Amino acid sequence: MTSTGEESERLAKIPTHSLADQARTLIRNAIFDGKIKPEERLTIERIASELGISRTPVREALKLLEADGIIRMLPNRGAVVQRFDKEELIERYSLRGLLEGYAAEMACRTQSATLAPLLEAQCAEMALAIAELERINQEGSNDLDQIGKLLELNRQFHHTILKASPNNLVNRMLDTLQMPLAYRLYQWRAPARRQAVLDHHRTIAAAFRNNQPKRARKAVEEHIEDVRDFIISTA
Repeated sequence: MTSTGEESERLAKIPTHSLADQARTLIRNAIFDGKIKPEERLTIERIASELGISRTPVREALKLLEADGIIRMLPNRGAVVQRFDKEELIERYSLRGLLEGYAAEMACRTQSATLAPLLEAQCAEMALAIAELERINQEGSNDLDQIGKLLELNRQFHHTILKASPNNLVNRMLDTLQMPLAYRLYQWRAPARRQAVLDHHRTIAAAFRNNQPKRARKAVEEHIEDVRDFIISTA
């Protein structure tokens, strides 16, 4: 009979995350953060050098990112970051609207009293950040940091709802539908669009305040559809 000590020596521990998974996450984050641009070529050798790992996990990471629809592989030439066409944008935002709407309805059914004040506070913070951005624009100063703050506030608002949803599958599916920074930036360049986003967020928060799950779902779907239509018009 094998002893426990012998078993522990014979079986190696499985790492929490493989190198390929870690590389995939780092590359994807760099794309979403705008550090790697659409249509930019990615070579396995350069990425392996930057990450300090061998080429094999990088090659695997790029295959995973291709399956995610974020890059496309080039025969014997590495890969390039995908630039989404109109049909792809429509599909991605439409799916996101359905999934986030469902998550909002579930979160409102179970945690409306808890989430309402959080969402309202986030709306108030976004209103202040928009006002500050308008002041910066009037002065002609660099506004990238302030736009970055708005992007983060927008992320926090949506994340507050999603993390309260009891369905982890929805969150995993939404993770594959994220958009690179180049697309997300469009929302914050025009004052009218900034106000539109804030108005949508306030409508969503009001649905939670009034404990209206169906209204919360519809408000989120309308919000994402509005973003989709704007992005398509500028693509």
